[in-house]
Amino acid sequence: MSDLADNITGAQTSTQDTALRKNSLGLSEVLFQSITSMAPASAVCASLPPAVPLAGAALPISVVMATIACTLIASSIGQLAIHIPSAGGLYTYISRSLGDRLGFMGAWAFLLAQPLLLPLVALIWGPYLEILVKTLTGVDINWIVWVVLGHIGLSLLTYYGIQLSTKTSVVLGIIEIIVILALSFTMIFGAPNDLATFTPIYAPHGWNSIFQGLIFVFLAFVGFEASAPLGEETANPKRNIPRAMIYSALGIGIFYVLAAYASVIGWGIPKIGAFGNSAAPWNDLAQKFWGGIGPIIITFALINSTLANGNAGINATTRVMYAMGRIGSLPRGFARLSAYQTPTIGIAVQSIGSLVIALGTGLIFGTTNAFGLVGTVIAINMALLYITSCISSFVFYRRERRQDFRVVQHVIVPLIPLILLCFVLYAQVIPVPPYPLNLAAPIVVIWLVLGALYMLYLQRTNPAALKQGKETFLNDQESEPVDLGQALL
Repeated sequence: MSDLADNITGAQTSTQDTALRKNSLGLSEVLFQSITSMAPASAVCASLPPAVPLAGAALPISVVMATIACTLIASSIGQLAIHIPSAGGLYTYISRSLGDRLGFMGAWAFLLAQPLLLPLVALIWGPYLEILVKTLTGVDINWIVWVVLGHIGLSLLTYYGIQLSTKTSVVLGIIEIIVILALSFTMIFGAPNDLATFTPIYAPHGWNSIFQGLIFVFLAFVGFEASAPLGEETANPKRNIPRAMIYSALGIGIFYVLAAYASVIGWGIPKIGAFGNSAAPWNDLAQKFWGGIGPIIITFALINSTLANGNAGINATTRVMYAMGRIGSLPRGFARLSAYQTPTIGIAVQSIGSLVIALGTGLIFGTTNAFGLVGTVIAINMALLYITSCISSFVFYRRERRQDFRVVQHVIVPLIPLILLCFVLYAQVIPVPPYPLNLAAPIVVIWLVLGALYMLYLQRTNPAALKQGKETFLNDQESEPVDLGQALL
């Protein structure tokens, strides 16, 4: 393992306990790392429904727009992953392209957004497990207990090795997709179809409604980039990491389009106003089309999805913490690995912090409002990161790979989602959203200000740590594909 550490520029040590396990993962594992980070079932059941009161029965067109945008974003990030496989993920990509300071701020934004995915899904699995157990046994065990137990289980799963946790993600991801697809096709073949849902006709306030709803739709896509931090543990990372990001964004996007369309027509377009009033609309749809067993099946799929997402989220977050600890931009304890070559300190910090946030926000705002607040914070942060990544793709190829620079791949492809994301961010500020969602933007601003202050501190005390952010990548012997098209073959 010391060979890997020697090949990581900027590593401060070559001892075995700071080297991730090279070539542990193949395409299927990193693909499902991205897929389960998106949490397809819980996204369909929990992230897309809040968009319905905004976009109305035009939800499918919002999902189509988000699918196109996120696939193009994945393409832009994939262009960087071809040449910079790294545990730092977006941190390293942005640092290498836009400089040390913006790279650090990108990593700082990531360290708010990605870790919040775990408490976000905990706010789903906790209440749903409480309901499920009470339905099946009559015993009422408070959601707090399930949140705590879930965190303990996921911490142990990710501690005992990347292979175990990613193989678990493959199994859980397949299960949740099959269940949602089965109900979606049941609704499509059992309800009146109306393709006008793919136009703004059914949007309450036209395109403005669609852009407002897009923030929750984008939340459903957050995670397709989660395979990037596994670059140092993946076989053929310069091909498999771009594949994983693009295949997951496009494939799950199509899955979301199908599910969104099915839910709208299954509920009934004339009654769509009541969709947002349901605490669990997909449970209601399952009851309508599958009978009494339907809600139980959907609940199982949803819980399975959240646990798989939590597993993938810990993997992605702790690898970035590891990369930052390795160069000193976070305390070096974050680079300490267990006997299973997993980031021990990162796993502990992520799990404990997530537990505090999930319980704290759930008790203060209620689990439903807490989910909306945490989800909006994540979506705003990731939108900023995606915008920066699109710019990074252009700058990197223009500056370092001029021989490979292409107008379509490096100008048009990143520009389309960049413009769309600017509209989405604007819609989250004007008009001001209701409480507690109006707290999301201030939270993001405060976090970024704290990051800027910490960066100034690093510049005074450890300037080398900032400069090494762009160098924390793997110099392996794999030949580099000429472009993204070749990488996907």
